[in-house]
Amino acid sequence: MTPHRILNGILGVLLAYNASFFSLHLSGQSRLWKDALSDVQALLSIMELIAVVALFVDLVVRFDQIAKSWQVPRVAGVGLCVTGMIFKWFVLYLHLSYLVD
Repeated sequence: MTPHRILNGILGVLLAYNASFFSLHLSGQSRLWKDALSDVQALLSIMELIAVVALFVDLVVRFDQIAKSWQVPRVAGVGLCVTGMIFKWFVLYLHLSYLVD
């Protein structure tokens, strides 16, 4: 399996992870997510950081090699992953500092 296909898979997994997080958060069921992932939240955040950094570096290094038709969706996807990670960290900070229940 080529590294490009692995990174495409990672991008797809992160987009699905962000979509499920936001759908549960917007529907008011974030407590379910928090309870299910409370034991592995730190590990999951570190893995997400590594994946997002890898995707971002790949995007910067390999941008000219990406087909023109996929450049904008790829940038948007990586941007959504970065934004989702920052948002999840902010929500985690709010929960850990007892500012939000």
